[in-house]
Amino acid sequence: MHWIVGDSASRRYADYRTAAQQCGMPTPVCVDWLDIIVDGVQVLDRMPLGSRLRIDSFGQRCEVLAALIRHGGGTEIPEVGEIRSLDRQHNGIRRVLMDLSRWSMCRSDVTFDQNPLEILLMFDKWATHARMLPHRPDAILLPTDEEGFNDRLHWFSKVAGGRVFVKPRYASSASGVCCYRVINGRHQLIAPIEIVRETQRPKLFNSLRVQSFTKSQDVRDIFRVLGPQGMIAEAAVNKARVEGDRFDLRYVVIDGRADHLVVRQSASPITNLHLGNRRGNLSAVIDAVGPARLESCRQLAIHAARCFPETLYCGVDILLPQRGEPLVCEVNAFGDFLPNLIADGMTVYQAILKAGYRRREVFV
Repeated sequence: MHWIVGDSASRRYADYRTAAQQCGMPTPVCVDWLDIIVDGVQVLDRMPLGSRLRIDSFGQRCEVLAALIRHGGGTEIPEVGEIRSLDRQHNGIRRVLMDLSRWSMCRSDVTFDQNPLEILLMFDKWATHARMLPHRPDAILLPTDEEGFNDRLHWFSKVAGGRVFVKPRYASSASGVCCYRVINGRHQLIAPIEIVRETQRPKLFNSLRVQSFTKSQDVRDIFRVLGPQGMIAEAAVNKARVEGDRFDLRYVVIDGRADHLVVRQSASPITNLHLGNRRGNLSAVIDAVGPARLESCRQLAIHAARCFPETLYCGVDILLPQRGEPLVCEVNAFGDFLPNLIADGMTVYQAILKAGYRRREVFV
């Protein structure tokens, strides 16, 4: 049997279930993250002997996020789309994944697609950064107090040439990601964020529109909200361009193979596809940078995935500077959701399903 810890109402689960049917495999059973958080990992005790377990995204359902925050000791529950309590949410995720890791030691008959502790590491950008050295952009961990945060960020922005990415340590999907720069003493912050000032305390919300903030008050308010939740600063890379746009590369590395690739192309510094950016043309990228440089990106993605040896698959984002060697931007435990992306006649989910059963047969 094939089981999933995930969101039973999500498209991710629906697409994965369809892929299993297309591969002639049993329909996966989904156990909701909320059930795991509320009732504990013992809800998995009913898994039959010899089962396979996939740990998928917990999604964006309000009740699940609230449960994770409370599980992590938090009391400030965000409104829909609000960027809040990321550190407490991470504490909740950590507790669940630690419990799953301990549970796995008692159920050696269950094959995990991913080691829960490796997923936990990928959820921490700073810890992942340390593992990826020297193949990551220069980065620092920022203090959580306002004065220390500002002093350290301003120092690093000068060292990094005036432009840096400031990222929540524990967030994903570009939530709270800011491109920050100082030009002739003037500050600019580019981010998919909306500021709402209905009370004395401003609130930040995720937005599908990438905006440019140039007012000092806006920049201060954004960092005052995000800073205490934990952030890193990362030197901005002058990315290679195709058709006049910046681009980076998302590889899904599956059991040591990096066949599934999407070009994320954008006019803005933030390239995530859900922000209205587009999948670029791979042939155009090859024409722009050459096959040898593209192959070096693929090899780096494979190397990054090998840093997590007990993970069957992960998404690896690669930055290609206009000059120099490629760099690892992110390693994403749930970075496999790329619908309709075909390589060797298989979607990402079909390739994961088949690779998992091949690996399972080797160890049985």
